[in-house]
Parts: sequence; structure tokens; C-alpha cells
Amino acid sequence: MSPSPTTLFCLGLCLGHVPAQRGPLPKPSLQALPSSLVPLEKPVTLRCQGPPGVDLYRLEKLSSSRYQDQAVLFIPAMKRHLAGRYRCSYQNGSLWSPPSDQLELVATGVFAKPSLSAQPGPAVSSGGDVTLQCQTRYGFDQFALYKEGDPAPYKNPERWYRASFPIITVTAAHSGTYRCYSFSSGDPYLWSAPSDPLELMVTEFSEATTELTVSLTNKVFTTETSRSITASPKEPGSPAGE
Repeated sequence: MSPSPTTLFCLGLCLGHVPAQRGPLPKPSLQALPSSLVPLEKPVTLRCQGPPGVDLYRLEKLSSSRYQDQAVLFIPAMKRHLAGRYRCSYQNGSLWSPPSDQLELVATGVFAKPSLSAQPGPAVSSGGDVTLQCQTRYGFDQFALYKEGDPAPYKNPERWYRASFPIITVTAAHSGTYRCYSFSSGDPYLWSAPSDPLELMVTEFSEATTELTVSLTNKVFTTETSRSITASPKEPGSPAGE
């Protein structure tokens, strides 16, 4: 009989206190591969990286008494109870390094997916504005927007059922595929499935100008004067930046 994912997670873990970190050692880094957003039942690997010649690594799950003295933790199937904050440190001789930055491991697919739309539309001229809106039928109070290729989300605890992510003065760098998630502040590491992808297309602003002929009435001399005014097309307006 093969061990359960929970048993596998507990291999190498023990109860006790993590030693106090001291000394001028550089802090290690902690990353989740392939991503810190992990669909339920999918695998993920946590890897702690320090300088060469480390004597001992320690990887711990915060808000619990569990830790393991290994640099790598492989989780074969993501479960709800494995979501949360992790950090690691290492020992050289009698000295412990400062802890790594905390890593937030998120379980996704716990709830049904929200919808993602763009206002006024998914095609916008460079320099214009656009708002991405995430909406769910459930009473979640937290939302996160991810752009494919970016390492971190844009979080927005705006209001129940939906949140707006305004982008002002878009550039070509804003082009790409976006998805959003919804979740509750009571369970910040249990997220919905991702929305269907939304492709944001940013087109370059045309240098061509529009000729507008405006007939103006000169009220002082009661003489109608025709003037030719050259104006650039007005960009659509919208809200705040990413």
C-alpha cells in the first residue's frame, strides 16, 4: 500500500522548535516549482537554495510545528492542508542563517472559476486606459489578477462578488494573457480555479491626425468664419495603474 500524500509530506518532518537564527550569514532563497499556485492534486516542489558548503537545511511550514531538515520538499499531490506560508534557513557550523523570504503556497481549483472581462474592450491603443474586471457569483471578498509570465499577482480586496483592476496609460508591455482568481480573506491560501484567459491586445498609436472642419461664428463681428482645425484622436479614458 503506497503512502498517502500527507504521509509523504510528514517524512522527514518532526515536532519541535526551530533554532533561533543568528550570525552574519546571507539568507537563502525559497521557490516553488513549477509555480506557487498549485491546482489540487497536482505536484509541486519546494526548493531552498543557500551558498555552497551548507551543513544543514531546514524547511518549515509556518503556523505549524512541522519542519524538515532537507533543502527540497516534493509534494506529489496538492491538498488543502498543505497550502500556507513556508520559509527555510540553513546552518553552517554553529551558526544559523536568517530565514528566507516567506513563500505563499496556494491551492487553486478549490472553488468554481470567476469570469474576467475588459472595459471598454480587450483591444486598446498604446497610451489609452483599460479596466479588467473579475466577477464571481459567490460572496468572496478577495481577488487576484495574474498576467502570464509575471512572477506575482495583482491583489485587490475591493468588494464582494467583483473587483476592478484599472490600467492607466497602457504600453506594449501590458499585452498578454490574463486570468483572475477569487478567494476569501478567511482562507487566503485556498483559491478558486482560474478564470478563462483574457487576451489583452495593445496596438501602437497612429501618428496620423484627423482633419476636422469646424464652422465657428464670430459673435463680435456677426461674421461666420470657417476654420480648419487639426486634432489628434482622443484616447478613451479610464482608471488607476497596475
